[in-house]
Amino acid sequence: MRNNLLPFLIFLCCAVTTQLLSQRVWAETTPSQKAILARYTTDADPAGMTLEQLKAIKAIKIANLDKDTYFKADGFILDRYEERPAYVFNYTDGITRKIYLYKIFSAENTKELGLLAIYKNEKSGEIKPFVIPGASADRKAWDAYIDDLKYVGEKEPGLMSTLTFVLSREMAGLLSGGAGKSDEGGAKKKEEYNFCFAPDAPVTMTDGSSKKISSLAVGDVVLGYSAQTRTFMPTTVVKVDQHTNRDFQLTGVWLSAVNELTADTRTALTAPTLLEATANHPVLTATGRKALGDVKAGDVLYHYERGTNQVVAYRVVQLEQKTRSVKIVYNLTTESGAYLVGETVVLDK
Repeated sequence: MRNNLLPFLIFLCCAVTTQLLSQRVWAETTPSQKAILARYTTDADPAGMTLEQLKAIKAIKIANLDKDTYFKADGFILDRYEERPAYVFNYTDGITRKIYLYKIFSAENTKELGLLAIYKNEKSGEIKPFVIPGASADRKAWDAYIDDLKYVGEKEPGLMSTLTFVLSREMAGLLSGGAGKSDEGGAKKKEEYNFCFAPDAPVTMTDGSSKKISSLAVGDVVLGYSAQTRTFMPTTVVKVDQHTNRDFQLTGVWLSAVNELTADTRTALTAPTLLEATANHPVLTATGRKALGDVKAGDVLYHYERGTNQVVAYRVVQLEQKTRSVKIVYNLTTESGAYLVGETVVLDK
């Protein structure tokens, strides 16, 4: 009897805690933010998560849980909860277990939908996702989450206790007022999820010339880049995003060719080039995809050399956290997934 009672109590605690946590997060949303969400709500588009959305989120595969803290996939934005690292548990059985938490947003309108808790057994490599709906979610979504706790959670030793601890800890933090990094109302601003450039950002065309990003349209052909083949090629613009009526803060990095910083014998050095965008816009570095705001001095980005049509390594020599603010920003989606701004390779959001 005792052996059956403990798992049930853990399950009950986890279910109650997650419901309270979602209600608390929703309660901390300001009336103005709730009004924004209401404008997106229709009979066909309920205020909270649907069962279909829950299933789609569960199916998302995250390549690197430790590094992929913010990305878009299948119509959703996953953002590491309060920018925190994984919770790590070392039990007496010698197995390390981790819990990763992500906030879930709709990519279409940045509406917050709930939380994604991912359990990982470091020994077996077993990964179990649990999608925790928001307080206003469809009842069927909540039923599916409870079923996952019951029929999935109880099969993996240590899973329910780690998940219960993490969610209880977060609930305690909210109740004490320690909601982590947030702005007014405890929620991230919608514009933080817009990856963009200023209207005058020079996009490199196939002939080596440049055009302001604000002048480009769907169907235009620009110079793209393949990280797999390390070659430039024409790519078609399939979408142009424009965001207005806010102050968008731009971040800048100054770049110089790597050879000019090492053994180059030329007497005249090329002036450093500035790349600026919103801090969360992704760029291609020597270590992979990075948000511009996460780039550090010494990181290597990739630049287009007109004369040879080759990719050249450029190193970050200076950072500017705030270069300027603009009222309108733009972003492109391309067939290749990468294009050039100021002859520097940037990635689609």
